[in-house]
Amino acid sequence: MKTALLVMVHGSPRPESNGAMFDVVEMVKARGVFDFVIVGFMECNEPTIPEAAAQCVAAGAQKVVAVPYFLHSGSHVADDLPTLLEEARENYPDVQWLMGDYLGRDELVADVVAQRVREALV
Repeated sequence: MKTALLVMVHGSPRPESNGAMFDVVEMVKARGVFDFVIVGFMECNEPTIPEAAAQCVAAGAQKVVAVPYFLHSGSHVADDLPTLLEEARENYPDVQWLMGDYLGRDELVADVVAQRVREALV
């Protein structure tokens, strides 16, 4: 079964602001866990999340794991992204659609914050 990772990001009108996210996506791709890793944007950039979902299906994914690349559970994470995923389920009923948690609630994020503090104090 071919599995895609759909990284759902907010996006920025400043294209260079998306660079760090793309660096992380490349790190994930390098791990070779997923057959496809595709980024979809909520706003400001392309492809949109629905377009990226369609790309996953067109690439042959039978299972798509969608992960919100967001630090907080605002309205996009709580409402908009689940709605977009439900639309994908309706549009592509033969594909299994799963949604992971957003990034912010993780001990590893706290580790990164602590590391940034240590770096600032040097």
